[in-house]
Amino acid sequence: MRSIIKGAKTVRANHDAARCGMIMLLIGTAFSPGTCNDAVEAFSDPDYRDMARAEHCLFTGRANEAVSKATPLLVHADPAIRMSAHIVYCISSLTLGNVDDAQKTLESLEHIDTQESAPITGGYCADVVRILLHLPEQDSTNLDEIPAALPEGVRFFLCYVLALRAYLRGEYGKAEGIALAALTLNGNRYPIPGIYLHVVSTISLVRQERLAEAAQHFMAAWELALPDGLISPFWEHYVLLSGFNKKLIKPELSEKHRQISDCADRYFSAWIDMHNSHSEQYVAPGLTKMESTVTMLFSRGWSVEAIARHLDISKNTVKSHLSATYHKLGVNNREQLRDYLLR
Repeated sequence: MRSIIKGAKTVRANHDAARCGMIMLLIGTAFSPGTCNDAVEAFSDPDYRDMARAEHCLFTGRANEAVSKATPLLVHADPAIRMSAHIVYCISSLTLGNVDDAQKTLESLEHIDTQESAPITGGYCADVVRILLHLPEQDSTNLDEIPAALPEGVRFFLCYVLALRAYLRGEYGKAEGIALAALTLNGNRYPIPGIYLHVVSTISLVRQERLAEAAQHFMAAWELALPDGLISPFWEHYVLLSGFNKKLIKPELSEKHRQISDCADRYFSAWIDMHNSHSEQYVAPGLTKMESTVTMLFSRGWSVEAIARHLDISKNTVKSHLSATYHKLGVNNREQLRDYLLR
């Protein structure tokens, strides 16, 4: 892991980052929790500031604003801004339930030409987005090597991407190891990568049935996210987080949880449609988030009692979700469920 981070230059100031042609400005910016908006407004270059504002809208659950702010930047002369705008527009479109827009933007991102002023290609960015969306990668891109030209914060985010890829391949220990190594190497200095690294640690630990450790990482992610309302990782991974959103977010923050849940409803439905058009691992449409969460845990061998305890719901509610899922999918047992659910 040190070989991935070694040689990266810490971003000392936002205006320095702008001159470097930085991809995903806000991801690569170090700031103290609670000062994210100040970090956005500190960019001296107006175009980079507009790009950072679009990212801020995405990460804080304002998808309509993110799309609106990213749209004029999709044709920007600077390839770094153009690629960043495509990433924000694609993910935000899914959050709004607009599958066609997300698909077209991903295809357009893939074909952005390589230019000297950008440290990575559109094809590289497109493969990153594919992993984020659990889609198959293209054969032409090597994501195992994180370019040294990228700023440190972006490199930490790409460590999350590699950890997520390991998780999707069933390499849960490896996913945990990548994320923990990045966090140990000061990944928390960059709040957005830090949140995602803690989240991928959470889902990897859940898969290893180490729930107490998983809960600790979830709370670490939440404590980084809450001061600035950076809630996108919590709806993007809503089902894989296996109920931690509902269980651990405090009752007095019910409005925040409702916002996460509402975004997850739209995102999950659109994501299923996009995923099923690309992947051989078919995920069943028509299931609610809670049905998907319950049946995912059940298909992994969890008992009804354990699921009810973990999700803080009754055993009858668990059984009701399982019954609805069996009916929707036309299946009869735990084994058959595995063909239709997130791993």
